[in-house]
Amino acid sequence: MIQRRAAFFALVATALLASGCTTTGAKHEPAYSGPTKTIKGYLRGSPLARLSPSSVVYITAYDATNGNSKPMPFIGETSFTLGQSGYFPIAYEIEIPASKSAPKVALSVQLGQPGRILFANDRLYSQTTGRKMDIPMREAPPRLRNFRHGL
Repeated sequence: MIQRRAAFFALVATALLASGCTTTGAKHEPAYSGPTKTIKGYLRGSPLARLSPSSVVYITAYDATNGNSKPMPFIGETSFTLGQSGYFPIAYEIEIPASKSAPKVALSVQLGQPGRILFANDRLYSQTTGRKMDIPMREAPPRLRNFRHGL
């Protein structure tokens, strides 16, 4: 009985070690495989905000050619883990299709930990027509409490 438990715990420990050593890369292949355009720059935030190594940056690109008055078509997305403690600014880079149909690109950026957003764009979307853009970040607003049942 003790040998079975030891074998079971060894198996569980091996599985945990193996799952902890996997990469944190993209979970799926890119949706577009043609020529790409790279937009890069820095995320600028409060110089006093300390960022943990487990913080994740999520960047989503939209086609803003017709403005953001209606739902914008999705172009691409990327995410990465910081990997080390630090402060703002944070360098970022995203590749999007280099088609002529998207001369204006809107980026939505969120920085946080899984399940919790710490910082977001200071605007809903930051727009560019070029290849370089610095994005100002602000702290995400606190979650609103539900006061339906009183205080």
